[in-house]
Amino acid sequence: MDSVKRKLKQITNHESIEITNRGNSAIFAALNIAKKVNNKKYILIPDQGGWFTYRIYPQIFGFVPKELKTNDGLIITDELKKYIRDASALLVPSFAGYFAEQNIHELSEICTKHNCLLIEDASGAIGDQKLCDGRYSDIIVASFGKWKPVNVGYGGFISCNAELMKKAELALSLIKVHPNSENEILAKLNENRLPKMISIAQAVKKHMSGADLIHENKRGINVMTEYSPFVVDYCKERGYPYLLCPNYIRLNRKAISIELKRAEYE
Repeated sequence: MDSVKRKLKQITNHESIEITNRGNSAIFAALNIAKKVNNKKYILIPDQGGWFTYRIYPQIFGFVPKELKTNDGLIITDELKKYIRDASALLVPSFAGYFAEQNIHELSEICTKHNCLLIEDASGAIGDQKLCDGRYSDIIVASFGKWKPVNVGYGGFISCNAELMKKAELALSLIKVHPNSENEILAKLNENRLPKMISIAQAVKKHMSGADLIHENKRGINVMTEYSPFVVDYCKERGYPYLLCPNYIRLNRKAISIELKRAEYE
């Protein structure tokens, strides 16, 4: 996996990379690190736009997963500051629900000031120019699963500095990917589909003059709208997959996520 690790070091600006069998395993290892270096009460997570295991895995390590009230998935800094003194880490996706970019730089400043680890789930942002950047996030985790920008179909990674990575050695010994997958992962990383996916999402937003878009001016690889029959018909006519909300991994209210990340556009 040396070539994959070298590539990911360039992408993440982190010195230590480990390839995992899936993104969830990377999250598990990141929380293992948090437990060893910063054993406080909470793991802070968004109240929507996150991933299912954000709510489950912290409890394995004795943490309380504390859901922060968000602005349709985007972290509200005043809410973050309410709980951060008792928080081991903030676990947050680069793109809320894959449709709206978090202000990772601002979140990093707050977390650093209050000795709270920032764990960025960059599954939707590998290779981005602003996100997935170890100069801001203490730990980066990601999935290479189906429908992700790096769509190998399996695997993922965790990145951080060498001192933090040592804290996860036991967990990582159980969840590493077989080295025979190296060429396949590297090819997908070099393909770098992300700019095209973001561009397609932007184009769809511009085309949808009849829809009430949510976080219209935020980058993402999905498009989120208020619910309307117009949007359902729009997706059906163009063959775009869509997901009806409420749904924790997108929004906890009535809305439609146009799942462009699942669309066929190769």
